[in-house]
Amino acid sequence: MKSVLAIVAGSVFIVVASLFMQLAYVLLAVEYNSLAKSFAVLNDIRGLFRYLVGIPVFMLIMFFGGVITADIARSRVLLHCLVVGLVTAAGMMWLALGDRELITLSGMIVSLLAIVTTMAGGFYWVRNISEE
Repeated sequence: MKSVLAIVAGSVFIVVASLFMQLAYVLLAVEYNSLAKSFAVLNDIRGLFRYLVGIPVFMLIMFFGGVITADIARSRVLLHCLVVGLVTAAGMMWLALGDRELITLSGMIVSLLAIVTTMAGGFYWVRNISEE
């Protein structure tokens, strides 16, 4: 039962935090676009903006989701974090792809990074507990 709770808690944290992150990103993107009207140089980096801001914040969310999962599971931590990373990354990709679309290379890289980052959160938790 503790395993299921750890997986659900980690997954719910990641999904809810990601939704808040997306809301904040939309608000930030609106402001960025209005600022880009005044400064032409910002139009050149508009495509990179989501990668420079969105991906690092998303990885932090996945990391903390791994820490939460590890703290609840307390045994077989990396396995639990792997499951949470797989469930959340697959769920997000499934929702993002829609009908009959293929995943892109950047989608595969982000999914792999999300899974690895979730496991890194669990590994961080294990290292901190073993030092105490």
